[in-house]
Amino acid sequence: MGAASRCRESTAEALRRARRLTEGEVGGYNLSMKMSEFVQNERIVQEIQNNIETGRMPHAVIVEGAKGLGKETLVRIIANACVCRGNTKPCGECSDCRKFMSDCHPDVKYLDGNEPSGLSVDKIRGIRQDAYIKPNEADKKVYVLLGCEKMLPPAQNAFLKVLEEPPDNVVFLLTATSATALLETVRSRARVYSLTPVGIDEETEYLQKRFADKAYEEIRNAAENSMGNIGMAVELLENGGEEAVLLAEEIFAAIPARDEYKLLTLTYKMIKDRAFAMAVTDSLLQTAGDAVKASVGAQYRSQCAKDAAEKMSGKRLYGILQTLYKAKTVLKTNVNLNFFCTWLCATLRT
Repeated sequence: MGAASRCRESTAEALRRARRLTEGEVGGYNLSMKMSEFVQNERIVQEIQNNIETGRMPHAVIVEGAKGLGKETLVRIIANACVCRGNTKPCGECSDCRKFMSDCHPDVKYLDGNEPSGLSVDKIRGIRQDAYIKPNEADKKVYVLLGCEKMLPPAQNAFLKVLEEPPDNVVFLLTATSATALLETVRSRARVYSLTPVGIDEETEYLQKRFADKAYEEIRNAAENSMGNIGMAVELLENGGEEAVLLAEEIFAAIPARDEYKLLTLTYKMIKDRAFAMAVTDSLLQTAGDAVKASVGAQYRSQCAKDAAEKMSGKRLYGILQTLYKAKTVLKTNVNLNFFCTWLCATLRT
């Protein structure tokens, strides 16, 4: 391998490290988080903690769940615990923990399926060869494979070869939205943990501690809209609220013209995730209610509502309001977001 190639690889790794460290500060990850601080799925956390303390950690773990449930956070905590030399793992104080928190531990390697060729056959073959080399400093080597639902069958088959006869001092930690995206032969050689949303009250309590400067109503609304998905609620509170309001205004402004293409284009932006779709629907509901008030001469708050009231009858506005109440109910079920956006577009046009 030439010097230029090594330099490019070093630069790419440096960029990935910077991204992970930035996420550790503001994106929901906490590189110094301890197992007891993971606020959801207590049974799973307790089992993992027991396995770590008794030295019975499986050689391969798959953490599955929807975006925002903490898959990556949990595997990072496990990775930290696997290289920690303290009594309570991870201790956050030993030299191995400090290196892990600086994202420079030589025995923790990352592959990210969200990056180009992140989980390619060549990358998997690379870690398969590297796995048989003894750890540099810790007792174990840890390979963190993120977004494994994007790993293609050829790469999975290459990975299977090391899973069938894994070295004693290696742990593979995988995340996926659904473990069923992986071959059954891969799943059968790993312990699968399925993360689920937390209760709304528990989520609200956590969010109040994290966002002490925000009003209770805003926090509670984020918790209810995210339906127990803490990551989604955090995203809504940090940067999703304004985006949702702006999209809702665009959608509502497009309703009077009954332009199918424009409405479909706008509503499909809601497919980002369920929590965002719920936030947009909430904002649409507020605007629709405001427009109904404006249509009967009552006080209104937004110019968008006033403009809609001038272009549509009170009867149509009331029908839109009822549609949006139904949309909010539908979103709380496990409805397919593609189907939901298509249905919403068609219904708002009538």
